[in-house]
Amino acid sequence: MAKLTVLGIGNVLMSDEGVGVRLLERVVAARDWAQDVEFIDGGVGGMNLLNVIEEAERLVVFDAADMGLSPGEFRVITPEQVADDPAAGSRLSLHELPFIETLKLCERFSRRPAVLRILAIQPKVVARGRELSRELREALGGLVEAGVGLVMESLR
Repeated sequence: MAKLTVLGIGNVLMSDEGVGVRLLERVVAARDWAQDVEFIDGGVGGMNLLNVIEEAERLVVFDAADMGLSPGEFRVITPEQVADDPAAGSRLSLHELPFIETLKLCERFSRRPAVLRILAIQPKVVARGRELSRELREALGGLVEAGVGLVMESLR
């Protein structure tokens, strides 16, 4: 079992909505990672992620989230921070079943990782298209740096 699971969530056919998966690809390529780090493309998430969440000892998630920020801005948050803002659950994920709701199901019926951090990225364009918006492409360098840093920090 991996010491740390890193999960990229998003639909790469919907422009910026796929930024979590695109970021995951770049973080994987950024350096040689220890074997106890597992990287998973979670696609659009939802119920398909229950096993991944339940089995993770520690979990880092990269995902697009409508937080009312400028495109490409990000926040590193915990699920508890989302719980403190009842409206955040509906804004935080752009997927059919928000990641936070999937996490709540795990907490209720099974377990959740001991450490769970989310790198939430503000999208600009959520529409059909394979390319990230100009703003997110320009932000990718900083996002990769933040993603690598979060993964390294979560290994400690």
